[in-house]
Amino acid sequence: MTELSVIADDLWRYWLERYIELRRKFGLTIEHLPDITFAAVEHEAAFARAILQRLDAVQPANDDERLTAAILRWHCELSIEELSLFWYRFPVTPYRTAFFAIHNALPDAQRALAEIPRFVDDVLGVLREQERRGIRIPKDEIPTVRALLGNLAQSLSPEIARLLAHFDDDYAARAPDGVGLWQYPGGAEAYRMLIRQETTLDLAPEEIHEIGVREIERIENELGEISDDPGFRHFLKTDARFFAKTPEEFAERLMAPVQRIEAQVPRFFLRTPKAPYGVKRLPEQFEDGDTFGYYQCPTAAEPQGSYYFNGSKLSERTLLWAAGLIAHELIPGHHFQIARQQENESLPMIRRETSPTAYAEGWGEYASWLAGEMGAYADRYDRAGRLMQDAMLSARLVVDTGMNALGWSRQRAMEYMREHTMLSDTEIATETLRYAVDIPAQALAYKIGSLKMIELRALAKDHDVRQFHEWVIGSGALPLPLLEEHVRRAMGAHAVRPYR
Repeated sequence: MTELSVIADDLWRYWLERYIELRRKFGLTIEHLPDITFAAVEHEAAFARAILQRLDAVQPANDDERLTAAILRWHCELSIEELSLFWYRFPVTPYRTAFFAIHNALPDAQRALAEIPRFVDDVLGVLREQERRGIRIPKDEIPTVRALLGNLAQSLSPEIARLLAHFDDDYAARAPDGVGLWQYPGGAEAYRMLIRQETTLDLAPEEIHEIGVREIERIENELGEISDDPGFRHFLKTDARFFAKTPEEFAERLMAPVQRIEAQVPRFFLRTPKAPYGVKRLPEQFEDGDTFGYYQCPTAAEPQGSYYFNGSKLSERTLLWAAGLIAHELIPGHHFQIARQQENESLPMIRRETSPTAYAEGWGEYASWLAGEMGAYADRYDRAGRLMQDAMLSARLVVDTGMNALGWSRQRAMEYMREHTMLSDTEIATETLRYAVDIPAQALAYKIGSLKMIELRALAKDHDVRQFHEWVIGSGALPLPLLEEHVRRAMGAHAVRPYR
């Protein structure tokens, strides 16, 4: 075993001990709840610095080791940066709280539930220190937080009621009326740091904002080419054919485009994952704060890769973009990339089990784009749905930067999304809070990552598309600059084959 392999294993074991999501995935005993304190982040940063010192003494022997060393370094640098970002993360919002991981770990975490009182105290400690620093959850998010904590107090532990009590009328009265990181002390620089973390690129908020504006203009023009009827957008948004009446129908219609994609897979991919895939409904108690759903990778307990969809308020959840959504979440999107990465035994565990957001979500959005070539968009409604899916992700570039860096109000962001996307008011409400409060900059990664992959696809236009896809996902997830370097190296060493 090389010294680099030892370092990679040491970091992996550290994570496996610390993160209950990983312990659950590998069927390990969960005896303790997460430590979400600043002291824990300090400990992780110190460990990361020690790993970096060890990496400085290693000389990679080949390209694969070079990738491993670069990825280890990237992860360690993120851990150190977390010291500067810690107080800008709210531990009780729907997309950020550790309570979901705890709930999902049941019944394996029953022994650890004895630590709930300690865990609640830790969360309260973070919230109080945030308040001391002038950082409070905005007024608009407080009803969502209260509803979430109320549900968890009933389904997980009554101790959580102490957190619910913290968000009383006095907290709400002191909470900011506006949203976005810009309003907090040091928030503007924190947002720039989050952009670098989530996109893996050094882009200014203003630059990203303009990319989004240009993409929206392009999409509007392409939609006009499908139909110049002024009422076409209203028809797409309201016609009953684009909505399911039951969660079961919703699931069936999500899976319908998969058959068209499956038939074309051999033309576009050299290898596919072994794990099966499908769709399931989210637990109902989590649906209020989640706009769409998420992909759950195969685990020891559940070997199927599943897209968990939001099955509530179906009259407000269009299926117009079902084909693009399922391409993003299952095939050739998240399932192809994540399951293949996990099944790749040539990779060290740290590379099998982690993905930069810009790579994972960038591949998902690239997969939705690629699905057009694979025949997923069978008629003009499917094509319009794909454009509106693209519009949603492009609008994120505009409103995320708008609310967090450019002083936009949440109302202005909501109006922009009503004008340029097909999202319902319910979906826009949760999405804007996600961008401005829960996980700022995360939503930028989808479009930024996919644009980089489309750029690399054009660069490799003289090569077999199957080989290109193997270069992109065959070595596991990479930060975007490292991905570009990897693809360029592979192209230079690879004989040119006809493009298909």
